[in-house]
Amino acid sequence: MRKMFLIFLFLPIFILYACGVPSEANLGTPENDRKKSNHEVREINQLVVDNENVKITILNMKKNKEQSKQTVTITFDILNKRKDTMKIQAQRLSVDDRMVDEAIYQLEQEISPKKAATVKLVIQQLDDIEFPEFKNDLEMELYILSLDDPNYVENHHVKIIYE
Repeated sequence: MRKMFLIFLFLPIFILYACGVPSEANLGTPENDRKKSNHEVREINQLVVDNENVKITILNMKKNKEQSKQTVTITFDILNKRKDTMKIQAQRLSVDDRMVDEAIYQLEQEISPKKAATVKLVIQQLDDIEFPEFKNDLEMELYILSLDDPNYVENHHVKIIYE
């Protein structure tokens, strides 16, 4: 009788153990991992310009796909070495040797004297405009002007090659 009691007492424990305990390995993909699969980050760390007026470094490129819309964000670190406020803009953007419609990209930032800023070029898919595939390279002009000195203008060609 006592043996029967012990068997019935430990039987449920053995059955539960045999079925397995949920673990991270067998629960499937967590929600955070599913979201990450829609994001691709490529570290670039490419120095573009370093002169007496400005230092520009491309930090990274992030691709994001949410539902049917795609977004690519390129992050720059920009240091204004001048004694006046500067404004920076992206112009004439091309991806894989094809010009990109100005309606789908934006980079415009004012930077105070002797300050640094993290500046983002955002390329966002719109329904009626072709979105680039980002297979080979990206080229653009970074146009820099002073808000205080109308004679100061710089233009820098930027080319990012990715594989």
